[in-house]
Amino acid sequence: MLVGGVEVGTARMTWWDEADGTRLYLLLGSVGAAHQGLGYGRKILAWLEERAREHAAGDGVGTPAFGVNPVSERDVALVRAAGYRVVFTRVRMTVELAEPGDVRLPEGVEVRAASAADHRAVFEANAEVFGGNSLGYVQDSFEEFEQDIADDYPDYRLWTLAWVGDKLAGWVVSGRDDTPWVGVRPAYRRRGLASALLRANHAQLWEHGVRTASLWTLAENPTGSVALYESLGYRIVERQPRYRRRH
Repeated sequence: MLVGGVEVGTARMTWWDEADGTRLYLLLGSVGAAHQGLGYGRKILAWLEERAREHAAGDGVGTPAFGVNPVSERDVALVRAAGYRVVFTRVRMTVELAEPGDVRLPEGVEVRAASAADHRAVFEANAEVFGGNSLGYVQDSFEEFEQDIADDYPDYRLWTLAWVGDKLAGWVVSGRDDTPWVGVRPAYRRRGLASALLRANHAQLWEHGVRTASLWTLAENPTGSVALYESLGYRIVERQPRYRRRH
């Protein structure tokens, strides 16, 4: 944003379609320190919203959502004044691992060594469990999923997959620095499978030299994921509120 030939701030927009049909426009802007408090933040936000409306209209999107990720108290005040509210909060949780003990799985459940042959099963299970009830969830293509694995989670020794016959019942996919996917299919819940799988995964991480496990989840997750992780010693170390409003 230029005022009198001087750059006072920047603006950027990106967008994606979420699994529940929401077209989310993420509006990103900043104002230089020397120009703060002069109303430029409001002008940048309004300009980004107008660009998002134009883009949505061109794509035939009926009611897009605008998203912002304020960090400072000043930014939070600005977006709240513009009608944005927190719709969900990403939380990062970590736990310091201890030397593992025995892990007992529910009857009929078996953990088997993971391999590339399991990619499709994990992909489909993720889509089934997270696609219908997770705020902000974006359903990647299978090809994108496989690329993520190749880039960040290629060590199958750190994956814990639980099977009932030929059906994937629960899964924990981990890397050395992050656990991106933890899930249990509804038919196998309330049997202690999630806790057992995480303990088994922690044992695998420990065996391969990892001493701190880390993951992200949603504070508002209807499955109660925060309470589950806290019961296993995880603690919240970072919060990222996600603010949105409808066009």
